[in-house]
Amino acid sequence: DDEGLWSLAMSRQMAEWREKNNLLDSYDEGKKKGLEEGTKLGLEKGTKLGLEQGTKLGLEEGNRLGTLNLLSMQIKQKFAIDAKEWLSTLSLSQLYELSNQLLTCNTWEELQHHI
Repeated sequence: DDEGLWSLAMSRQMAEWREKNNLLDSYDEGKKKGLEEGTKLGLEKGTKLGLEQGTKLGLEEGNRLGTLNLLSMQIKQKFAIDAKEWLSTLSLSQLYELSNQLLTCNTWEELQHHI
């Protein structure tokens, strides 16, 4: 009977549509969850990396400022000169070299000449 055949064909077609829609829904849901998890993981890793890099930079800058302040006080005591502005133009390696030269140089000019 044609009506039964048509009804069977429609049932199969509707079942295929439902299956296709379920697959699409599952895909979309999986994609959404993957994006959410990826974003969360990325934020966690980014935050951790940012904290590590920030801490490293903070320690380096703190070390530089501490060295600069110490040398500034030592120069002020030894030569009665406020050298903080000049010291702030030097790199950390130059500040370390200056701390070594400070022990052997007898004048401010001699110290500056070595740097």
